[in-house]
Amino acid sequence: MNDTFTAYDPATLPAPVVAYLDAHDEKRYADVAALFAPGATVLDDGKTYRGIEAIRAWSEKSSAEYTYTSTRTGQQAADGGQVTVRVRLDGNFPGGTVLLRYRFTLRAGLIGDLAIEV
Repeated sequence: MNDTFTAYDPATLPAPVVAYLDAHDEKRYADVAALFAPGATVLDDGKTYRGIEAIRAWSEKSSAEYTYTSTRTGQQAADGGQVTVRVRLDGNFPGGTVLLRYRFTLRAGLIGDLAIEV
């Protein structure tokens, strides 16, 4: 994928991507975990979480660590079920603001892999 993002438009994104972002923002951890395929992985902050239970635990921990707001600012899609959503976080973590890329790989209507990158 290149670095060209279009404006965030949930109507043009696959349903599991939007459902994940909404559930994560609303701290609905069981709903977050249910969107991942068995054997899925999440890569976040240099650590890999594999499997639905590990992903659920990661989701709960990562949401509780700091207080923040998230703003979806852009998106891009590629062939092969890959979607990237750019998200700005503003909160009480070091630096106060970060722009992240949530890179999703979809498999059979579920999230197969998610990498969260700066």
